Amino acid sequence: MQGRKGKYIIQTLIVFVILLLLNALAKEFNVFIDLTEEKRFTLTPSTSTMLQDVDDIVLLEILLEGDLTSSFNRLKDRTEEIVKQFKGVNPLIEYNFINPSAGTVKDINTVRENLRKDGIFPTNLFVTEGSQRVEKLIYPYIIVKYGERKIPVNLLEPIGRGGNEEMALNKSVRLLEFKIANALSKLFQKEQPIVLFTEGHGELQGEQTAKLETDLSSTIITGRINLDSIYQLDAQVDILVVAKPQSAFSTRDKFIIDQYIMQGGKVIWLIDQFHINLDSINRYGVYIPRPVEHNLDDLFFKYGVRINKDLVMDLENSKIPQVIGMQGGQAQQDLFPWVYHPLLRGNNASAITSNIDRVSSTFTSSIKLLESPLDLNGTTLLTSSANSRFQVYPMRLSFDILKVEQKPEKYNKQFLPAAVIVEGRFESFYKNRVSEEMNSTLNAIGAAFKEVSPETSQIFVGDGDIIKNLYRDGRISPIGFNKWEGITYAGNNDFILNAIDYLLDDYGLI
Repeated sequence: MQGRKGKYIIQTLIVFVILLLLNALAKEFNVFIDLTEEKRFTLTPSTSTMLQDVDDIVLLEILLEGDLTSSFNRLKDRTEEIVKQFKGVNPLIEYNFINPSAGTVKDINTVRENLRKDGIFPTNLFVTEGSQRVEKLIYPYIIVKYGERKIPVNLLEPIGRGGNEEMALNKSVRLLEFKIANALSKLFQKEQPIVLFTEGHGELQGEQTAKLETDLSSTIITGRINLDSIYQLDAQVDILVVAKPQSAFSTRDKFIIDQYIMQGGKVIWLIDQFHINLDSINRYGVYIPRPVEHNLDDLFFKYGVRINKDLVMDLENSKIPQVIGMQGGQAQQDLFPWVYHPLLRGNNASAITSNIDRVSSTFTSSIKLLESPLDLNGTTLLTSSANSRFQVYPMRLSFDILKVEQKPEKYNKQFLPAAVIVEGRFESFYKNRVSEEMNSTLNAIGAAFKEVSPETSQIFVGDGDIIKNLYRDGRISPIGFNKWEGITYAGNNDFILNAIDYLLDDYGLI
């Protein structure tokens, strides 16, 4: 009996020693053994492929350092695990930890000012020191550096609507691999992608898309193009954005866009179907909006989409101010839920909208995916809530609706699509209808008419304002900022950046 017991002890010791040796070897050579059933600690094939293409030294500076709570330590530890895995795939990946709050007061202020210039801002964190809770500033960022170029990556997801800090940190941990890999892929692009916004049809102006263009500027070239001034969109343009046109596209304009798509070009359409704003409703009391005559509906129909002539109404919405009385000669206001400003939810089955926060929208139209003879795949990206409905044109808009309690049983339409992506091979709208003028245009540039596109993608959104920032006195707001509620709906920014990342993603990282 004693001999058998001694044998078990020796076997246990041997196993323990082997585990210690394996752990030491794993740390030395950055080897990870993922025992989870869903392999959540294993790098995706797309990340591994991208890392193998990195052909020069890149430095990851991790600013998550110092006195952290247990939750933030978990974010830090998982970040270190991932960058070690990156280095295990490609030794050219180097990393170190930097504590921005270490050193003298002068040193700390200098570091923080330099970080601010790079668009890196701290997060307030409360930690317990002895018997006191002390507020500290931490920087949940990685700075990805390659030569003179660098990209700051915010590792911390915002606390979403109805969420809490723990939920935000869990989401942050899940997104670490993608965020770091995505930044690396952008730094090592052979050529900077080009994203152009159309102009000349009353589209959103430069100051209204300034935040988006600023966010893109570190890795993407952005600009504006007036279709009247060109014969053809250059094939080097990666994405064309048509953001809230207010007047008609000519046949020539549509032909240029159509042939750009036939060459494999990608388009993001952000379309308002009506001329509406709150001032118009306030001015007239009862307002019947005019349709926007953008002359694009037939083009959309050919590409497998119909943006309906309706307005989505939703019990999950943002608020607008209304005067409730006078006091001391001053108008007194309060905020009221406005069903015409739906808070759209993302489709978790789509890489673009999975797990994003609500998207704030204004006077949104629903979208229908149509049957197509071609092999086109349509996916809904954003929808209304489970308690929604719609009004079809012509509709009467009035603030009187705010005085009446909205009954949930009347909001019996669920998940009305408000944004979709269509992917595949598109057929030209101008097949069998090329005019002499169109042929002259093609001949002038030595181009041939194309009837069918290669595999490409288009995104259609039934609201032109979801990418807009506010602009006042030279200052720009975040995308999705509601000036009345004082809230920024983070989903707006995530949606458009994810959409652009998806359309540009050569590795399938997203």
